[in-house]
Amino acid sequence: MQNFRIFFPGLLSLMILLPACTNEPRSFEEEVRHVYHGQRGFYYVKIPPALLTLVLKMSDDKDMIDFFGDARQVGIITFGEGLSEGKNHELVKNLEQMLDKYEFEELIRISDGGRLISMQIREQGGTVTDLVAILSQNPGPVTGITLSGEIDIQTIVKLVADLDFDRLMQLQEMGRR
Repeated sequence: MQNFRIFFPGLLSLMILLPACTNEPRSFEEEVRHVYHGQRGFYYVKIPPALLTLVLKMSDDKDMIDFFGDARQVGIITFGEGLSEGKNHELVKNLEQMLDKYEFEELIRISDGGRLISMQIREQGGTVTDLVAILSQNPGPVTGITLSGEIDIQTIVKLVADLDFDRLMQLQEMGRR
């Protein structure tokens, strides 16, 4: 019985810690980094909350302040320049499959043939906790913008209603520099 008392807590600790040590991705961003890390043209940047707050304080754009104001984390994912048409389409398809896996729902999808904007959200308890925007030019680069935090659904609806395709594509261009 004494050995069981010593053995059982150790076994229980191992059962709890082992899944935490796995390399399996637990989020969309982690899976993207896991799958594409090291590939030519792939970059991922996380903007920490303190830097985001500093940038927002310097901004005069009220819509941007409202939109990013409650975000805990912002990430920018880029997939190189000059992707061929087939490679571009395949990459967007893979990203959207990953979003499905993590239970994101499509909010809006706009395409004019050569360009695509897709926004997907994830909710928990009636609150939008994550938003992913995929911007793509075909042929050309693919960019993803991720937001995490408590995101106001009214702000998202306003953003979508005022969506300016060309302005978002300019943001994508800025992200590649």
